Amino acid sequence: MPANLTPQYLEAELKFKQAKTLSEKIKALEVMMAVIPKHKGTEKLRGQLKSRMAKLKEELQRKPTVGRAEQAYNIKKEGAAQVILLGLPNVGKSCLLSQITNASSEVADYPFTTQKPIPGMMKFENLQIQLVDTPPIQLDHIEPGFPNLIRNADALLLMVDLSEDPIFQMEILLEELNGMRIKPVGKGPIPSLEVGWASQRTLLLGNKCDVKHAMRAYQTFEAHFKDKFPILPISAKERMNFDELKKEAYELLDIIRVYTKIPGKEPDLTEPVVLKKGSTIEDVALSIHKDFVAKLRYAKIWGFGKFDGQMVKRDFLIREGDVIELHI
Repeated sequence: MPANLTPQYLEAELKFKQAKTLSEKIKALEVMMAVIPKHKGTEKLRGQLKSRMAKLKEELQRKPTVGRAEQAYNIKKEGAAQVILLGLPNVGKSCLLSQITNASSEVADYPFTTQKPIPGMMKFENLQIQLVDTPPIQLDHIEPGFPNLIRNADALLLMVDLSEDPIFQMEILLEELNGMRIKPVGKGPIPSLEVGWASQRTLLLGNKCDVKHAMRAYQTFEAHFKDKFPILPISAKERMNFDELKKEAYELLDIIRVYTKIPGKEPDLTEPVVLKKGSTIEDVALSIHKDFVAKLRYAKIWGFGKFDGQMVKRDFLIREGDVIELHI
């Protein structure tokens, strides 16, 4: 291994190894190329990085086109994160999407009204979360592209109808996800999985809690699954518990909001920088522009548990609500 590889390089290398998509790999590789020390000992490695970058970009350009059915499930991520809504026929997913976002999804009292994924934007405080309604899960058929949509999302909402045996519905959903080699994870750490499997943070929703005797069914449902998943009763039709749903979805995503400011000016608290928990000052710089990473000297930070304008280095861990001033 070439000498003097920095912690920033090694961290970017780890992100490269963990990347799921070509775009994520290219982004991590750009950081590796920006922060690698420039000396004779890294000359060969720098050449390998350039070669790898060229191959990744070539692969991205020649990526095969997908069929029409699969293309319908290729939903571009927008906003702070993408959350997928799953359920059996007629549980109220389309009603929830229509009520909590700006999207229009066909709503009816008969099953299978949603024929393709429909995205909408769910506002939570000063950010937008993309919520995607999906066709109901079918026991005998999974559309091409459906598993990839779920795998590539940032979190899942599994919805059941509290008036129709919610435990049985959830068992079907979990079984179908298992068949797609997707492991829903609620509470606790992300487990280590076999090659080919993916994990997704998951919130369970018990819909139609306004219906007579529904809360009695919810109590049984909650007792059955509460040790594994966070659970919330809602009524999509009556817009009950929507604020709590938005808050729970945000917590599920394991992200934080921070804010940047220009020296001598006030920060714009309406435009947060959204990053994963555990991110550093360097990640903030990278989110603005990759050139900031190589040029960054230090930052000043304002936030809970810090004195105003505290000077910090690039590896300093940031927290929800921090205000950051970058100096290059």
